Amino acid sequence: MLSLFLLILFFDALYIPAHKTITIFLILGLLHLVLFVPLNFSGAHFLYRPIDNAFKENRLNAEVIHRISRLPWYSSIWIFILGLAYFILMLVMFFFFPVDTGNVTLEEMPASIWLTAIPSMIYIYAILPAFITWFLINDYCLDLKTRMLSKFNLVYPPGNKKYGLTLLITFVILGFLPSILVTLEIIASGAGNKYGQFSDMTPLEGLLPDRIAVFTGIVIAVIFIARSFTKPVYSLLKGIEKVKEGDYSTFIPVITEDEIGKLTNEFNTMVKGLKEREIIRDTFGKYVTKDVANVILDKKINTAGEERICTILVTDIANYTTITEASSPNEIVKMLNEYFTELVGIINKYKGVVNEFVGDSVFSMFNVPLDDPDHAIHAIKAGLKIEEITNIRTFGNGRKLSTRIGINTGLVVAGNVGAEDRLKYSVVGDDVNIAARLEQLNKQYGTQLLVGGNTYELAKDNFSFFKLGDFHLKGKEKSVKVYRINK
Repeated sequence: MLSLFLLILFFDALYIPAHKTITIFLILGLLHLVLFVPLNFSGAHFLYRPIDNAFKENRLNAEVIHRISRLPWYSSIWIFILGLAYFILMLVMFFFFPVDTGNVTLEEMPASIWLTAIPSMIYIYAILPAFITWFLINDYCLDLKTRMLSKFNLVYPPGNKKYGLTLLITFVILGFLPSILVTLEIIASGAGNKYGQFSDMTPLEGLLPDRIAVFTGIVIAVIFIARSFTKPVYSLLKGIEKVKEGDYSTFIPVITEDEIGKLTNEFNTMVKGLKEREIIRDTFGKYVTKDVANVILDKKINTAGEERICTILVTDIANYTTITEASSPNEIVKMLNEYFTELVGIINKYKGVVNEFVGDSVFSMFNVPLDDPDHAIHAIKAGLKIEEITNIRTFGNGRKLSTRIGINTGLVVAGNVGAEDRLKYSVVGDDVNIAARLEQLNKQYGTQLLVGGNTYELAKDNFSFFKLGDFHLKGKEKSVKVYRINK
């Protein structure tokens, strides 16, 4: 804002030929120096102090947020007031302390000259600097809002301003008003001898300083008007390039309150959706259900790790090694694809989630990540259905498959597990291992589905169980109660 003093001083210098003396230039320059340096500095200090304190103290409040959004208007109004103050002080000074220019005094000037002089001075020294200030400070605020995001994680809403209105005001100030002033100056040229006494310049030559001042102001204004368009657009383009490269962490600050701000906000929403879909794809794989997807999108799960009661269902194909030795790779792939498709459909139907495939094995979980109070019952129903389907149908090229199933319930830790650059949402815990041991125990007893004691306690009223016994499973010091289901 202080740099406006140099611009206005340049405007003053343009009128030296019209004044026919440098004295007036020095007087007006001194007046502008007082108004647009110490007084302007005091006003700028008042306007910007809360923002400066916020950064120094690392503390944000509602006043600062509001001040930043209104800063272009406050600054523009302040400069406009200083311009009017200059105009009034100038009239008072030359009325009470007339300067001898060799021409007529101010009170002797014809009314036609005042008709153009007053609007021209108000436009050049008040309206035009205020207009330039708005875009100058708006440009500053575009960068400031970006800093507010990085410093305080503050995101401004897009707002409801219309660029069309901004362009209309710009046209009025830079196009319509100067045309009106030219018309008034041409009218003033009819003052004849009186105009000649006031200046050695011809009436048309007298238009030149005003036109140069207006043209200079327009050039500066257009530069910052263009920046107000291009800066947020370039920011948006950079974000688009990052997303094209696969960077879904991209977030572009909303720095304008118009259509571009709305577009930026929609872009951020789109990228957020892409990021969430990427999380779903990386974390849960292809076979995630819509219900699970909704849970993730609503951020209702803690991927960092949480304790959950979970029922684990583990399956394995009996005699799989023998089957692979007797089949071609293409036949094995076809068989497994049909087999896994059947199992995934059943597990999803009973609110379970297939966590991973390991060879011919399927590892699935119930009550994680979706809450399911009947998780033990649903896991057993899924196991019985898998047993039923595999007993009545064939897979691949007519291959019959026998599936061993182990089900156990217990306290697990659910969350992202793995290396820093390769994570998988899974469950870990001792009861997870028991489910795998139960699946293996089927070999010893010629059964297809075995259930651990914890699962039995939760589902004993819904099925008919037969206690197979208490077993010391591999890796377990304490015995585990094992049950099979009577059909």
